Amino acid sequence: MGRVKVGYQDGCLHPLWLTNMGLRTARMFGAQSLWLPDHFMGFIAPSVWKEENTPAAKVVHSTDGFFDPIQILAVAATKFKGVDLGTAVTEAYRRHPMSLAQSFVTLDHLSKGHAILGIGNGERENVEPYGLPWAKQVARLEEALTIIRLLWESGGKPVSYDGNIWPLRDAVFNLPLYNGRAPRIWIASHAPKMLGLTGRFADGWLPTMKAEPEEYARRLGVIKDAGAEAGRNMDHFEPGLLVACALGESRDALLERAMKSKIAAAMSLLAPGPAWQGLGKRHPLGDSHKGWLEIVPPRVTEEQIEQAAADLEPELLTGSIYLGSPSEIRDELAPIVEAGARHLIIANIGGAFTGGGLGEMMRLASLIRKTRRL
Repeated sequence: MGRVKVGYQDGCLHPLWLTNMGLRTARMFGAQSLWLPDHFMGFIAPSVWKEENTPAAKVVHSTDGFFDPIQILAVAATKFKGVDLGTAVTEAYRRHPMSLAQSFVTLDHLSKGHAILGIGNGERENVEPYGLPWAKQVARLEEALTIIRLLWESGGKPVSYDGNIWPLRDAVFNLPLYNGRAPRIWIASHAPKMLGLTGRFADGWLPTMKAEPEEYARRLGVIKDAGAEAGRNMDHFEPGLLVACALGESRDALLERAMKSKIAAAMSLLAPGPAWQGLGKRHPLGDSHKGWLEIVPPRVTEEQIEQAAADLEPELLTGSIYLGSPSEIRDELAPIVEAGARHLIIANIGGAFTGGGLGEMMRLASLIRKTRRL
């Protein structure tokens, strides 16, 4: 056995048979955890999701057609025994803390102790377009985590809490925890305040942004210091990483294809403004744009896509996505494992511009096997 666990994140997109197949085959290939995103819409501008731009559009009618992950995970709990099941990730805008507390204890019972509440502070696309307030993201998450822990630890006694967002008055949570233990919480965090929350509240860390090994190690140190300062025992804390990847015969071949792809151009908009400026380019959505955190894809114009395609540089993709053959990606992940990562969650997003297929499925199997040996 290697030092790491390897999981798989499916896209959780219509059609249902595709999601079912993704989870089933990943488990068959050796995935030790299964994860689903929690989205109302995707990250790719809908205007480019056409068959002339990607073969994947023949199967997936839209990158906005998401299933509810908690319901899919509940079904998965009845099919796959002994495998961790989690969201990567949800937030406390669309789901009230009480609802999250109830849903994940329910999932913990269904999975016999394998539920993981993967949570972050959200993205604009899932919040503001739907009439929800996109503000005070970190404070909102901190209050939600505080409430969830209070409810789980209440033993069924009424809970009152003077929250700024959710004041509780005699709130009751009397669903027994599975075997007396709360579900695990993993937090998606990168910036200092969020890393501090991770140390104080979480059982695992689920960064979704690619980072150099030295930066990964530094951030992990901030988390452990925050946990120690809060008096927590961090011996069983699990540092993870969401590995967004594109699989192919080689990195060079994938980049050659991506540089001609409108889908890849749309994906480059998920890089923040400073990443574009570092390459001497201007982000089509503005120099101060925060990329995936604040993009609302239906508002992206055809002209902005064309500008992204004209100015696309390989670094805008390799800075956020692991591209290459299973061996190339394994070798790129090895230093992250040396820096402390212990649970790698593979999300194969490259099919958006490669079209996927049987060969890509076999490469996914190979990547799972190779990373489990790290």
